[in-house]
Amino acid sequence: MSFEAKYSRIAKYYETLERPLDRFLCPLRKRAVSLVGGKVLEVGVGVGKTLKYYPRDVELCAIDAVPEALEKARKKAKKLGLNACFKVANVESLPFPDKSFDTVLSSFVFCTVPNPERGMREILRVLKPDGKVIFLEHTKSDWALLNYLFLLPLKLPLKLLLDDDPLRETHRLVGRYFTIDVIESYYRGIVRLIVARKHEG
Repeated sequence: MSFEAKYSRIAKYYETLERPLDRFLCPLRKRAVSLVGGKVLEVGVGVGKTLKYYPRDVELCAIDAVPEALEKARKKAKKLGLNACFKVANVESLPFPDKSFDTVLSSFVFCTVPNPERGMREILRVLKPDGKVIFLEHTKSDWALLNYLFLLPLKLPLKLLLDDDPLRETHRLVGRYFTIDVIESYYRGIVRLIVARKHEG
């Protein structure tokens, strides 16, 4: 079963399932959104947990591969008064021309992307030459014991449930495609906020 199908099954329960983590993750979502500017693309918007942090005058387009999740995000944006566009799409094949966006935001997405390298190339393609990309992602910890005792036991159940890999090193992958300006590490590196830009030249 694809990750889209798995998320479709739980879309209406997703916010309830993740509520225990909100006190830890929502402040980081707010921090990530505070860094966007200009014309913004959010990839993998899901049910729209970041939307309440955007300014009302933002020029936002949001995508997700799961129609059920995207519909919840669309309704949320309407209640918030956000004039945003929503498209069913995935980060591996973005339906936008080259150099379309000033900022691309990814919030807890690349732990489930089947081909993360392709996703990075697509973000690179749609970013303007001076564009910024912001990743808030689950990542492998710098602390080996934490990986062994906590993340490794989670890997199989998360893979079966959500196609989620908690041991991905997305922060290292970002560095292969972009110039990293800032990496903020939280909870011993289980979560990282990465701010990067296109390579010069």
